[in-house]
Amino acid sequence: MITRRRFVQNASAIAISGLTFQFRSLAQAAERIYRNPIMGGDHPDASPIRVGNDFYLTHSSFDYAPGLLIWHSSDLVNWRPVSAALRGYYGSVWAPYLCEYEKRFYIYFPANNRLFVVHADHPEGPWSEPIDLGISAIDPAHIAENGRRFLYMNGGQMAELTADGLHVKTGPRAAFDPWPIPVTTRIECVCLEGPKLLEHNGMFYLNVAEGGTGGPATSHSVISARSQHAEGPWEFSPYNPIIHTRSRTDRWLSVGHGRLVDTADGRWYMTVHAYENGYRALGRQLLLLPVEWTADGWFRVKPEIAADSAIPMPVTGSSQQEFLDPSDTFDAPELGLQWGFWHEYDPKRFDTGKGLLRLAARGKYLLDTSVLATAVGGHSYTIEVDVEIEPECEAGLLLFYNPDHATGITLSPDGIKVRVANGLTFSKGSKAIPRATLRIVNDDQELDFYYRLPGQPWQRAQESAEISGMHHNVLGGFLDVRPALCAWGAGNGFFRNFRYWPKVNLH
Repeated sequence: MITRRRFVQNASAIAISGLTFQFRSLAQAAERIYRNPIMGGDHPDASPIRVGNDFYLTHSSFDYAPGLLIWHSSDLVNWRPVSAALRGYYGSVWAPYLCEYEKRFYIYFPANNRLFVVHADHPEGPWSEPIDLGISAIDPAHIAENGRRFLYMNGGQMAELTADGLHVKTGPRAAFDPWPIPVTTRIECVCLEGPKLLEHNGMFYLNVAEGGTGGPATSHSVISARSQHAEGPWEFSPYNPIIHTRSRTDRWLSVGHGRLVDTADGRWYMTVHAYENGYRALGRQLLLLPVEWTADGWFRVKPEIAADSAIPMPVTGSSQQEFLDPSDTFDAPELGLQWGFWHEYDPKRFDTGKGLLRLAARGKYLLDTSVLATAVGGHSYTIEVDVEIEPECEAGLLLFYNPDHATGITLSPDGIKVRVANGLTFSKGSKAIPRATLRIVNDDQELDFYYRLPGQPWQRAQESAEISGMHHNVLGGFLDVRPALCAWGAGNGFFRNFRYWPKVNLH
């Protein structure tokens, strides 16, 4: 017999079951999408490839070493560093090109505007020492046809390589002209650069960047062309620009520098980089966009997809994870791949393990030292480290763009010092403090500085800083603001338990 109470109970059970199913379906749907960026912080000029079911990429390392980090992913969205192709410092490294040819892997890259190549049997290395190709250029890209190998570069130039890909057979010549950008488009410069090449269905495709990688929000773009041969002649795509920031009010600015990569089941994607509106200090962040091939053999970004869309995951069954956490307890005997030295790599200067990083002082001041930095993303975050110094050393924690533009808190023979973004330094506490825990809270690009002496509570410095203007359009250099450890003067600084929180943390 169905009573009123039993009817209500049954109806409630059905309703709850339906809600549970609905919530589960929503959660599962959320797991099947990703949002850009796919890496936190500055990872520009990315060069992804697929090897079987795995994906690898490298990107510009600029003024940091080890350089040319190799990242691995199984789904094109979640990435982790697995090795570095350059152990030493070879100068400012821009726009590398990772590729595979006849089961061997190559990275062509510029260092201080001169082209080099390294090679390996596997993307994770070990990689060879750099070989100088003797060409003054940037942005190299490799393609082969019928055993002949070519290297494109900025300015529409192309050189032919020897059969082993390690030397130049014929010097650079003009092979490609820029696409005529409409005069109504606000750009930084024509700046024909960033070539990326692909052979697909018997045709060769060439992507280039035009418009300038910085400057106005609408400057950068991806331009595509195709040819029946690797040497050209090239025909422009009717879908140009393939990707381009339409308005300075968009979230992603100066979108450009695109390379295509496919999944094992035949889906196609393009990596691009872009500045985030209001957060240029994070550098050029890595975005991933799905593309489709048209019936007439061209490709385009799917019309319904924007850089800020919720996009289906490229690989079924995977979900987007949190960005790489750079926190480090310094227990490992080797320095973690999240770290890079500014303008040097001197293994004698540091050692790590058993919970301690020793960093020898370098130079007399911030202007002539080499910091140890890590790229991070996020609008707000907190960093903290325990610092101990020898009597003549100053060491601490910075947010670093370059030696002229950095802010942070340090422990010195004169006590705690706070350096604000304009370079002014203020002293805190008493002298002869050999150890303290230092913290920087980045609250939406406004910074507060904290310190804690042994056995005492946290203290907040009265001085604060603001860093939204620390970016390429103001300072040049194509760099980003990074958390950094520093030591200058004499002797050593010792660091324990570097911690990162992707939020404001005051506890």
